Amino acid sequence: MLIEKIAKLSDELEKHYLEVRHDLHAHPELSYKEFRTSQKVQDELQRMGIPFVLSPVKPGVIATIDSGKPGKLLLLRADMDALPIQETTDLPYASQCDGVMHACGHDVHTTNLLAVCEILNRTKDQWKGRVRAVFQPAEENGGGGREMIKAGLMEEKPDACMGMHVGVWDPGVFSIGEGYVSAYSDAEYITVHGKAVHSSKPEKGVDAVLIAASIVVALNTICSRNISPMAQSTLNVGTIHGGTAVNVVTDKVEIGAMLRNADPESRENMFQKIEEISRGIAEGMGGSVDLRRHYGYSSVYNDPSVTHFAIETIRKNQDALYQGIGDVPEENILTGNRMQLGAEDFGFYSHEAPSCFIKVGTGGSSLNHTPTFQVEEKYIKLMTRTMALLAEEFLQ
Repeated sequence: MLIEKIAKLSDELEKHYLEVRHDLHAHPELSYKEFRTSQKVQDELQRMGIPFVLSPVKPGVIATIDSGKPGKLLLLRADMDALPIQETTDLPYASQCDGVMHACGHDVHTTNLLAVCEILNRTKDQWKGRVRAVFQPAEENGGGGREMIKAGLMEEKPDACMGMHVGVWDPGVFSIGEGYVSAYSDAEYITVHGKAVHSSKPEKGVDAVLIAASIVVALNTICSRNISPMAQSTLNVGTIHGGTAVNVVTDKVEIGAMLRNADPESRENMFQKIEEISRGIAEGMGGSVDLRRHYGYSSVYNDPSVTHFAIETIRKNQDALYQGIGDVPEENILTGNRMQLGAEDFGFYSHEAPSCFIKVGTGGSSLNHTPTFQVEEKYIKLMTRTMALLAEEFLQ
């Protein structure tokens, strides 16, 4: 059986790729600075004999595994960047870079995709078509996926895209939601303009602080009064800056707000309401506003067809997938609405081609983006087996 061959190869490769993972974890790099990581990826691909090109968006790497037989094109993606966090674990391969840490598992993602590439390359007689393996920079900060797509990554549209992410929950449990599984993450910057005067003559000025305060209060009514209760949305005013002295009526205040929405309709509605409310209040109080939208990450949308394929493939092969790793959890696949309001730039891929983004519980007691984040390494092999199996089944 196909899964048995994949499982055997994953066992043979496990020691090598744990060494790769330890090396990457010990040498984390921030967004768009992943040059050592990229070189490690290139070295491994050269060792395997897999051709690759360097992305115009440095230091991304795009590898292609061609079965030599006509068929579909499948894109597999891994992110490479780390976070500006000081690691405080006691791991023997803890970060050697002061203030930088793989606190979100991207070292695992990169290692996993390399292992998947080796399995797919060794089993090209088992499948048809091609695999495009994307090692992406700057998921955490800078939208590396978006920039690679802008640079031509999707000029030839894949038939499907797949990605994986480690998760801190029961080890060995998959989270495979259908539909939207992450949020649009955007910002609106509001500059309030008034007229400065001495505080002894407030009637001569226009108080930008008072206008800004009124705007902040009103913005907090948008989710409760302008967005459907059935939608999943949040609005947070995170920054406000203005004023130079307590005895001056301030003429300028800057406000920054973060928007998170599950769907494009509520996203656009929220932007419009922020702008209408801000302008209306400012003009009604004698001032004005400048508004600037910042479109952040797109939501991840799991295509129903690709998602159902992934779920059924895992269920059908679950005994072999977990063999030598651990017992199959009683509820090993969480399905349905798995929407979370965090951001993930795999969303840009999912709006270009039918996609499935899978989260895998890898244990650990600390949340992502914390100094003590860890994974239980034996579940990396579960990720590798699963992604390789999904790729080969899809391409068959």
